[in-house]
Amino acid sequence: MASSGSPTRRLRVSCSHGEPALLALTGELDAGTVVVVVGAVAAALAVSPEPQVLVLDLGGLQFLGAAGVRVLSAVTDHAAARSARLRVVTGGNAVVSRALRLTGAERVLDVYPDRATALTAGDNCEFLRLTARMWHS
Repeated sequence: MASSGSPTRRLRVSCSHGEPALLALTGELDAGTVVVVVGAVAAALAVSPEPQVLVLDLGGLQFLGAAGVRVLSAVTDHAAARSARLRVVTGGNAVVSRALRLTGAERVLDVYPDRATALTAGDNCEFLRLTARMWHS
């Protein structure tokens, strides 16, 4: 199937810097548009101070292809190399949820049902503190 238009017309990224940084995607995330996501994540991680958490909201996607799912794993690794954590928001989007479930990506990515939950989720240290309290009580 031939791609029509430029990748930036088929996939839009809105960015909000801060802690956590937020990237919201709308359109189609596939082999023809993954470069847009890679560039947006790299730009979000290049600001000073670097965010410790990057929230990637996929709720506005109309299509999520296999290449798009693979790039989610790649940008998660890129964020981790920069000591940042990438959180993926499905936003109740059935297309996104199905693609993540069918590929098994929902088991390895840090997935949240909505933006508010992803923005307010604690860090790994908080999880470890809670676990320690459970074992010591």
